[in-house]
Amino acid sequence: MNFIQISACISVIIILLSYIRKLKNRRFYKLLEQFPSHPSYPLIGNAHMLFGSVDDILPKFEKIMKLNDRVVHWFGLIPCLFLKKHEDIAMTFNLSSDRDLLGTPDDWLGVGILTAKYEEWKLSRKMFSPAFSSSMLLKYAEVFEKHSLELVKNLKAAANSGEEINVWNCCTKFTVETIMGTLFDDSIERGGKMREDFCIAVHDSIPCVITRFQYPWLISHHLNRIYLHITRKINLIHNIQTYPTTVLKRTIKDFQNLRRQSITPDDVDSVGTSKTMIDFLVRYKFKNPSSFTESRIRDELLHIMAAATETSSLSLSFALLMLALHQDVQKKAYDEVSKFETDDGTFTPNDVINNMPYLEQCVKETLRLYNPVALMTRRIHKDIKLNDNAIIPANTLVLGLTQFANWDPDLYKNPEKFDPENYSMEAEEARPKTSRLSFGHGPRSCIGAKYAMLSIKMVIALILRKYHLSTSVKEFTKEHIKMDLSIRSKIGYPIKFTSRKEVH
Repeated sequence: MNFIQISACISVIIILLSYIRKLKNRRFYKLLEQFPSHPSYPLIGNAHMLFGSVDDILPKFEKIMKLNDRVVHWFGLIPCLFLKKHEDIAMTFNLSSDRDLLGTPDDWLGVGILTAKYEEWKLSRKMFSPAFSSSMLLKYAEVFEKHSLELVKNLKAAANSGEEINVWNCCTKFTVETIMGTLFDDSIERGGKMREDFCIAVHDSIPCVITRFQYPWLISHHLNRIYLHITRKINLIHNIQTYPTTVLKRTIKDFQNLRRQSITPDDVDSVGTSKTMIDFLVRYKFKNPSSFTESRIRDELLHIMAAATETSSLSLSFALLMLALHQDVQKKAYDEVSKFETDDGTFTPNDVINNMPYLEQCVKETLRLYNPVALMTRRIHKDIKLNDNAIIPANTLVLGLTQFANWDPDLYKNPEKFDPENYSMEAEEARPKTSRLSFGHGPRSCIGAKYAMLSIKMVIALILRKYHLSTSVKEFTKEHIKMDLSIRSKIGYPIKFTSRKEVH
């Protein structure tokens, strides 16, 4: 038999197996027929509608969802229900607890708080909760302020030159330093090559994850490994995992040495001695040696590092660009933050958290327009009846297009316009709670939401205190953005910084 005949036989076998599978799960597939679907082809389904460059995915999703709010999309033989209305997304996410990206993150991040199954996730959430408590946020605020002041100082060269710069690199460096300073310790490997390789690998891995999601044959773990070898990207996995593994081993060794000293175990193990997130993880490991292995801790670190680095960098970059583009908004935000400046030119954490509502509105509106997590997935384990009595059958993979929900004209008068008044107290109270999707919804919502808001507000407040922001960009619309797992700018984030003294 030649190659064509062998391929034909394999295709026939796969189609027959698919048919048998549908017969065995008739109810499941019958319920899916409630929802519209685009024409599909044998083996690939209608995955071809997402083929091509990552830069073009946003208009492709728009095309898929143009006529319907719910669409069944076939990734090969695997059905996925796309949802774009906030009420559908919120109800589904509220009643489901397992994320599922068809296995795509496992090669890179292992199993942790982002992808762990429900029972494992509860353990992760329980362990991380103290690390994101209000008392710990106040400790982290010192790290945020320190690196914010460093960023303000580093922007002086750009201000003196009078030239526009793309703030992405500055924002990424700030985000990495603050995350590492709160996750590990500010003195560990700061600026080192290992940390730099990690940051580059995280950024470069995102297109690989998206590519696997686009092409159904790459869902196979083995085929994906072959693809990574062929494209010479397999080393990215090594670079992502090396840094947290090295720091973790060092922290465990230091902790063991501390226990051997005269300090009592109660002193060492008390929550009060924890200054960084890794402290909580290592202490938890020693208290629960059988249920929490060293590799699991490494995976948890990877999940926090990878998730927070990209999302916070994007949110900060977009927020600064929006303030530069909308001078009236910037003036109002500056007038607000200038009221709370201390004698040394900084702000107290309490003022940043509680006394800068307009600045918070600016950040929330940025997150609405340019959601750092544009897509969210869940695996449904029991039937869910939607508001119109349509039933999502158990074991359905659901993809919530949160970015489209955030652009819903039924919720916002001018959904593509930057308007912080969308998050005034009155406006928020007028909208349903199910519309708040920037940090997810339901039991798997983002545990670090308050952490991210405090970090971003602190650095923006300190930048506005020192500099006036402007940009050569005349207008920023949907045509200027692209989407992978997040929303990004096609034109960068060009901003000119001018000293406030010169402006006055």
